Amino acid sequence: MAHHDHDPAHPTRRRALLTTAGLGALGAGALAGGPPALAARLAAPVADPLGGSRLSFAPVPVTRDDEVTVPEGYTLRVLAPWGAPIGPRSPRWRPDASDTATAAVRQVGTGHGGVQYVPLSPGHDGNRRGLLVLSHATADPVLLHADGGESPTAARTAKEIASLGVTVLRIELSDGRWRVRADGLNRRLTPASPVAFSGPLDGHSALDTGAEALGVLGGFAHAATPWGTFLTGEDTIADAFGTDDRRWRPTPGQQRYGLSADAFAYGWHAHQPRFDLAETPDEVHRFGWAVEVDPFAPDAAPVKRTALGRLAARGAEVTESRGHAVVYLSDDAHLYKFVTARPWRDMRDATTSPLDEGTLHAARLDAEGTGVWIPLVHGREGLRSAFRDQADVLLRAREAADAVGATTLRRPGRPAVHPVTGTVYCPESGGPDGGRVLAWTEGAGDHGAAVMSWREFVRPGQGTDAAGSAFGAPGGVHCGVDGRLWITTDVGAVADRDRRVQLGNSALLCADPETGEVRRFLTGPPGCAISGVSSTPDQGTLFVTVHGPGSAGPGEGGPTADDPRAVSNWPGFDPRGRPRSAVVVVSRRDGGRVGT
Repeated sequence: MAHHDHDPAHPTRRRALLTTAGLGALGAGALAGGPPALAARLAAPVADPLGGSRLSFAPVPVTRDDEVTVPEGYTLRVLAPWGAPIGPRSPRWRPDASDTATAAVRQVGTGHGGVQYVPLSPGHDGNRRGLLVLSHATADPVLLHADGGESPTAARTAKEIASLGVTVLRIELSDGRWRVRADGLNRRLTPASPVAFSGPLDGHSALDTGAEALGVLGGFAHAATPWGTFLTGEDTIADAFGTDDRRWRPTPGQQRYGLSADAFAYGWHAHQPRFDLAETPDEVHRFGWAVEVDPFAPDAAPVKRTALGRLAARGAEVTESRGHAVVYLSDDAHLYKFVTARPWRDMRDATTSPLDEGTLHAARLDAEGTGVWIPLVHGREGLRSAFRDQADVLLRAREAADAVGATTLRRPGRPAVHPVTGTVYCPESGGPDGGRVLAWTEGAGDHGAAVMSWREFVRPGQGTDAAGSAFGAPGGVHCGVDGRLWITTDVGAVADRDRRVQLGNSALLCADPETGEVRRFLTGPPGCAISGVSSTPDQGTLFVTVHGPGSAGPGEGGPTADDPRAVSNWPGFDPRGRPRSAVVVVSRRDGGRVGT
């Protein structure tokens, strides 16, 4: 086996702090016919789209070792770990976690969720130079702070806020290694960054707190658009908000988004009143949206697209239907689809965003393998008396999906669209067997259709692992331009402890959509989730996010202020340090396509 080579590189006790989500990435179908310059940067020629989908690598075994393992014939390097500088004046990360918020906002964030590689030029050079966009979903106070987060100070809150959100980095392949380069495009967005709103709730009273709109929480949902921007979800709003007011009681709507008085992860409300549910109740309405970020416009504020609904999305993917942009989304229980009102090029030409006008739908999956997309439009049955208007439907989109009878799933994650067949794949991480991956096709192969045909693509087996195919709690699917599926997992989300032990560390699997064959391609260090996947256009380099190494489930022991290395010390293995979320870069030694 080829192993991590101990390159120096924020973890999270995910079982206490997060809800693992699927992560968005760009399918080739979303690129077709984009702006000429952008299409040249992003698209990759594929002579035989289904060629190479057969899995030829030897699967890696189940392991509980403190390393990242890939098959023989592959190399692996660490890139962009938590705390790495994003510019020449950025401070170096301190292994004892004594960095302040001032330093953290100039470093790579923690709790890596989604990842997307964007080529900076067409042709071969685009496989060597690009932007890496990372979302940062969660922070573990025990590992983020030198004292283990024991002092509930304003400085602690400020550092946590500075460590979440989004990082944009310019990277380059030089002398056989990918490196971060100083560039004006490098930047951080955090829960304290100015943001804008657009669409039906722009200027709406429900979002008006009388203060400036601030904040990108980051999350696990992550997708690229055909016009070269990126969407990230905000699925961790329940971690950010709370109150010490004993008179406060959650409304049914607040309960539906998991809000409670006890801000379980952070307790920011004690020092920043905007996160206090009793003092500033409307501030929470500003979070949970799909946030659009333009990585090529470092001075532009991220925009929260309210037409896509306030879902606190766990997964996202963008494709096209007859020129219309189609956004697949998932929350904690439902699948959604947003279809733009007009072809996206027409809307861009009119200086409006394609994501500001359109229809949001929720999925109903029927037992016989058929299903329908139900428009979440005010006035429909179930959306009349309980909702004031369309803005209220979008603000309470989870409740709207419940009201129209959308199918309740067990923690659906990040979907992916096959670039040739148009089949959509989406994981479901919960369930007694450790989850499954669903697949569906829509009427006449049209992603804008109202009907679908669905099936179960693969379910984790309960037997032996002779073929290297055992897995649990799939969180996301990424589909490469050659049609192979990459399935990310978080074994910490598997309910049965014996099953967790059997599965070892979280893994990345590769699947052949034609045969259903699944093989384990990569395993992470203890306590982590494998949370995001992207690649260069030629498929020669795979970028994989390792989220939260060193965490542990309830009752399983975990890191402490005295011993932050109790579970893992990956990737730096510094005897004075601590584990760090990071991106791993995987390539074949012979330069071929990864996974074949």
